[in-house]
Amino acid sequence: MKRWWIYLLLVSVILIVSSQAAKPAYEVDSFVGKVEYSSEGKVWKPVEVGMKLSQNAWIRTAEDASVTMVYQGKRSLQVLQNTVVQLKSLGTKETVSVKKGKVHLNVFTKLKQGEVVQVENEVAVAAVRGTRFVIDYEEGSASKCVVVAGTVSLTRQVKVPPEVAKDPEVKKLLTVEVKANQELTMTMAENKALEETIQRSKNNLALLKQALSEAQRETMSRIMAVKNAERVLEELRQYDEENTENGEDETEETVDKIKSKVK
Repeated sequence: MKRWWIYLLLVSVILIVSSQAAKPAYEVDSFVGKVEYSSEGKVWKPVEVGMKLSQNAWIRTAEDASVTMVYQGKRSLQVLQNTVVQLKSLGTKETVSVKKGKVHLNVFTKLKQGEVVQVENEVAVAAVRGTRFVIDYEEGSASKCVVVAGTVSLTRQVKVPPEVAKDPEVKKLLTVEVKANQELTMTMAENKALEETIQRSKNNLALLKQALSEAQRETMSRIMAVKNAERVLEELRQYDEENTENGEDETEETVDKIKSKVK
């Protein structure tokens, strides 16, 4: 009888350890400057190379600071200076919430069916499909997306009444695609104007769709070609490699390099 209890205890321990080991998390690969993390966004502690940050964790960087994290060899997330992000959800559906500042997401592997990776802020949600892109969010004002490879679907963060939201075409009309070597900026002011239009036209779905379609075409007309997107990311990569293992280099030359590459 005792053997059975011992066996069950061992199995329980193995299952607990396995579940903890398999817990989705980003691992800190390298950092420079003052980089901190928090489990609830209130008490902050310094990050360390090799530490794992799981769902709901917050990360913030100071002036001239950045951190690069990797997720199970599938993608990397670089949080640049003066930025605050939250790992809102991880796993099959991943959402990185940018409160302010700039991030660079690089997806190495093709997403599996049903797998979703997105970066959100108050202005828009960027959904990715095996790509490299930068999101630069000016808190409460505007969001710029620069795509280096692949395609990013940008959906405006607009409040839509339930009776309107159930129509799938409405969401499509709030979404535009940004392709490689292109950039697009969306603003909070544009979103508020759209919300007013939706409220005025919510009882006339045909008229509402027409207004949203016109707004979508106007947004698409502002997509710009970017010639140096790859060069910008290459500089970011080189900047990351120049850092020491513990992320600290206080020489004046290094600080000047950081300022020129991430501002």
